[in-house]
Amino acid sequence: MDRLGLISFHQLRYWIVAWSALTIAGLGHGQLAAEPISLGEAATEQRVFSVRCRLQVSGHIETSSQPVVAAEQKSGDKTPAGLKLEVDGKFSFLERRLPAGGQDADAFRTLRQYQLAEADITIDGQKTVNQLPVNARKIVAEGTGTGLRVWSPNTRLSYLAVELLRAPGDSLALAALLPVSPVEENTNWEPPYWTLPMLTGIEAISKSTLKCSVSRIDSQYVVIKLAGGVEGATLGAFANIEIEGQIAWDRKAGHIRQAKITQREKRTVGAVSPGMNVTATVYVDRQISGVKGSLTDEATDAIPISPEAEQMALAFECPWNLTFGCDRDWHVFHQTKDVAVLRYVRNGSLIAQCNVSPVPPVAAGSHTPEPQFQADIQTALGGQFRRFEKAEQIPTDDGRWLYRVTATGQARDVAMHWFYYLCAAPDGHQVAFVYAVESRLVEQFGGQDIAQVRSLQFLPAASTITRPAP
Repeated sequence: MDRLGLISFHQLRYWIVAWSALTIAGLGHGQLAAEPISLGEAATEQRVFSVRCRLQVSGHIETSSQPVVAAEQKSGDKTPAGLKLEVDGKFSFLERRLPAGGQDADAFRTLRQYQLAEADITIDGQKTVNQLPVNARKIVAEGTGTGLRVWSPNTRLSYLAVELLRAPGDSLALAALLPVSPVEENTNWEPPYWTLPMLTGIEAISKSTLKCSVSRIDSQYVVIKLAGGVEGATLGAFANIEIEGQIAWDRKAGHIRQAKITQREKRTVGAVSPGMNVTATVYVDRQISGVKGSLTDEATDAIPISPEAEQMALAFECPWNLTFGCDRDWHVFHQTKDVAVLRYVRNGSLIAQCNVSPVPPVAAGSHTPEPQFQADIQTALGGQFRRFEKAEQIPTDDGRWLYRVTATGQARDVAMHWFYYLCAAPDGHQVAFVYAVESRLVEQFGGQDIAQVRSLQFLPAASTITRPAP
């Protein structure tokens, strides 16, 4: 951890302890304002803010007791198993507003330079650490109709990085909650529907009782209280969230100064996400920074209103010295040392599943023979197999040998297509991909398989992407 991160969280620890006392004391002792007060941070704001956040999560997640690795299996075939979850996240960054990309959620955009972003995650007693890589510390965070979106102008983010940065109660979401009209004490309002995905992470809101109100105004602060609930869906799973918290607006400086937000979430098991019953509390401390750091005018001017497809793609990092790019509708469902399972979900519906697994290496310049690969496919599919529709070698420009086999058949009385790939590096390193798609969804699948496999890169052992430490 760098020195700035150490100093920030040494200070933030004492602020968390003091928060309740500050709230009880009224966050100040000045006279109440005689005139309505305007709150809000414009998209044209040029100041740079120093933000420190602490995220604490506890509860249980519900996952599969028997991980799914067969391409044709459905998430509904799993037996739920409850596991204790604890998360301790720490974030420190500079941020500066970017020009609005549109109206409503699209108007909220910010460029950030992270000094620290890490989370200690303990599931059923086993701890992992998720840290933002050094080359991904410059981040664009922006509102969308389905929630907060993060991407890097410098590199392709991994799945783990995106999950790390999309914590509840993000400072950009808090700014979106501020009222458009001047307020007095006891003024109350309902946040616009488009703010709720940014705040909670729920992609599609079906019901909301969340309300904001001014609980106190004094010479230093306007204190806003949040209370209520939100229901909806994310990645096809139903979620119910209860929210409570406070936001302190600094009257003199004209910005959100501090916040404490607590979410209690119950979520059903989804096609790509576990069920959960958790409580998450985020503490936010935000001040005007004395330095701009890397957030210069040139840096903000270089950020496009709409990111390129390459900037939005995610990098899937395999433990077998290889990586490939994925559309953001792909999600990591399960991963072990022997197989990685990804699922393709669009508009809440499961479209396809991809299993990636290592294949025994062969001599340099060779590959597993095509007849053997096809025989292995028939063995793997067993009674589900009907016939091979096509087998072809796909040209590459980097020395890889790429072979694709299309098979059809039935799984549990459902017509299926399977797209199998064998990929061999010039040094004999091999990996296999298998995509399982219901035949009726092949057109909707839209060739996601070939785009993914073409982006595959075999990495030298010394260049393997660093994984979070256990």
